[in-house]
Amino acid sequence: MTDDLMGKWELSRRRVLGAAAGAGLAGWAGGALGQSGGPWSVPPKSKVDRVNFVVWTYGDIYTKIAKQFEADWGVKVDSTISSFNDHPTKLATMYAAGEKIDVSQSSPFSFTNFVNQGLAEPIDDLPGAADYIKDFTPFTKQVATIKGKTWGLPYFSAVWVWNYYADMMEKLKIDKPFATYDEFIEHCVKAKKDGVSRYPIMWVAGVGLEQLPGTWYQITWNKGGTFFDKQGNHQLGPGSIARETLKWWANTFEKGLDIADPESLKVQFVGSAKAFGAGKNLYRGPNHHYTLNICNDPTQSPIAGKVKVHGSPGEGKTIGVTHVYFLCSANRDKEWAWKLLQYLGGKTKDGNYTQAINLAKDAMLGSGYTTVMQSDAVKQGWAPWGDVPAILKIW
Repeated sequence: MTDDLMGKWELSRRRVLGAAAGAGLAGWAGGALGQSGGPWSVPPKSKVDRVNFVVWTYGDIYTKIAKQFEADWGVKVDSTISSFNDHPTKLATMYAAGEKIDVSQSSPFSFTNFVNQGLAEPIDDLPGAADYIKDFTPFTKQVATIKGKTWGLPYFSAVWVWNYYADMMEKLKIDKPFATYDEFIEHCVKAKKDGVSRYPIMWVAGVGLEQLPGTWYQITWNKGGTFFDKQGNHQLGPGSIARETLKWWANTFEKGLDIADPESLKVQFVGSAKAFGAGKNLYRGPNHHYTLNICNDPTQSPIAGKVKVHGSPGEGKTIGVTHVYFLCSANRDKEWAWKLLQYLGGKTKDGNYTQAINLAKDAMLGSGYTTVMQSDAVKQGWAPWGDVPAILKIW
């Protein structure tokens, strides 16, 4: 994701939404494996009886990592876990009430605000931080670096990709997925005209900062446009790429084309993956790459194995994102807060990127660390769900 995008997302999110409305580690080889003797294995000099984190829910990852921390260090971990949408409010409320918060979490859309409001502390001078920063991917550097300082460690990264249903494409006798937006429309119109699909395209257009506006921005960016220039001036006026993209997108829902599944307006990333798994659509619009683990999971999708990844038209420009964990300024002990932060977004006592590797191999999530992205955790871990080289090429 570009500096322009990340720098303007938080500034612009309300204006954008308004415009839209109006318009197993041992088996994994590579540098991500443990290294003995690093700062991650050194116990803090101070003593605490507990630490805590405030995060949004995702499976049972926090139960697992908390148990590992407690086993390694003998310190209890308390957690406050809410939904993604409720998390910013919950965090702000706890902070305002003077509660102790050692580590928390942020999307890139809220992170600059959290830093500016004093909720986060920079980590540059903490033991081992320089090694983490050196290993950051470009996505992570852009999100975690604010005003020349580093404010967090990565939770996960994702890149926006397209999907297509291979069997339907074969039935339509279409040799390969679209290379231009004109071809995309042609394929969808053909699928509808031939009676193969009532709604050939499933978009990710539900409510959420990364959903409806994310799809709009991804296509706009791919076409060479942007929402804001480097001075922060909006680029949404008449004739702009952003506005023309919105008109084009809206037309896929309207009677002019009527090729977009109405369910698109109700679904986020996971919901759209489950809907696409019904096999009623030819294409699925820009979405987080990791939801292939739903589309191609036989226990969740009737068309598992038949959903393929596809890049964007033209030069293939797309967008990506990194979510982060950060050391909260309301921590009870900075040394122990840093230790906990590393368990969530860095290395555990054994020197492994435990959380990042587990998320890669269990959930197909991308990592904010270069060594993890180059490891077998990704190369082998993602393979059951998709074409790994194709995804990494888009990356």
